[in-house]
Amino acid sequence: MSYQLSIEVFGTGEDPNHRSHWGFMIHRPPNRTGDLLHVRVLDLDRLWYQFEARLGTDLLTMQAVGICKIADLNAQQRQRAIEVIKNEPAPRDGHRKCQDWVFSTLIALEVEELVPPGTSEFWKEMVGRPARGVARAVGTNWTSFGRV
Repeated sequence: MSYQLSIEVFGTGEDPNHRSHWGFMIHRPPNRTGDLLHVRVLDLDRLWYQFEARLGTDLLTMQAVGICKIADLNAQQRQRAIEVIKNEPAPRDGHRKCQDWVFSTLIALEVEELVPPGTSEFWKEMVGRPARGVARAVGTNWTSFGRV
C-alpha cells in the first residue's frame, strides 16, 4: 500500500501580511488521518520557527483549506522523506516563513528523487499566493476542503 506526500494549506492567505500556512502531510488515501510535518512559530516578532511532527492528524485539522498531492511513496521512500523533512532547518533568520521552509525542503526532496523533477521550481512560484491561487495552479492535484 502506498503513501501520498502532499502539501497541506491552512488559511486562505488573502491578506499578504498573513499568508497561508503550509506543511507536509503523509497519509494513505482514503484515510482521513496522516502525519503532519511542518514548522510552527515559536516567536512571531523574530520569525523563529521549530519543526513539529503531528502524527495521526485529521486532514481537516485547524484551518485546513485543501491539500495538493506531490508524490506517491512506498514505505521505504516514506521513511526517507520523513528524514529529509525533519533535517531541513526551521527558519530562524527573521525573514523566511513556513512557505519558504516548504520550498527549501522540496529542493532537498527533489535531490533525493522523492518528488518529481521540477516540483521545487513550481512551488517557488506558489510562495506568497493565496490558497485560491495555489488551488487553481495545481489543478487536479488539489483536493479542496470547501473552505476556499
